[in-house]
Amino acid sequence: MDVVLLLHGSRDPRYKESVRAFAERLGVRYAFLNELTRPSEAFYVPLFVAGGGDYRRAAALAGSSVPPLARWPGFGDYLRSLNADIYIFHGGDDEEYISDVKSLGLPYVFLEGEPSIQPSSCRDLAAPVVLTRGIIYDRIEAAWRDAGCRGELLPPLFEQEGFVDYFSQALSRLLPHAGGNT
Repeated sequence: MDVVLLLHGSRDPRYKESVRAFAERLGVRYAFLNELTRPSEAFYVPLFVAGGGDYRRAAALAGSSVPPLARWPGFGDYLRSLNADIYIFHGGDDEEYISDVKSLGLPYVFLEGEPSIQPSSCRDLAAPVVLTRGIIYDRIEAAWRDAGCRGELLPPLFEQEGFVDYFSQALSRLLPHAGGNT
């Protein structure tokens, strides 16, 4: 089965390189939502941390029923294994996105939305729950430092060896059960 990871996309070359390297390690292809007009004969996996407008658009375009990562079996456990004191999500005002983040049962703040990164958010170890380096990771890092936080920020998910292993195993469990274009 030809698997294609469908991601949001970015003009940031660090984002593109990170996606390319991650897909290569997994032996799958990738495509960006802003560049995809018509899916080819492949199984598309919309790869978004949580639900929301962009995820819904990607899932509809791909004809895929693969849920966002927040709903994957073991994703919350993987995040907990990082032993972070706080988890930083991109955020926004989409209720589906907020609900998915809350369902993980982790202490969290949002880059955009409430609760936001504040001095009271500062901890020794924070986990930005983003896929790659790039504009969003940079904004999280700047907001963290602007709030006066001096704790360590973990790297994005695609750079974590444990995430590569988790993702590969979880994807293989999801594929036989997912609907869409196979």
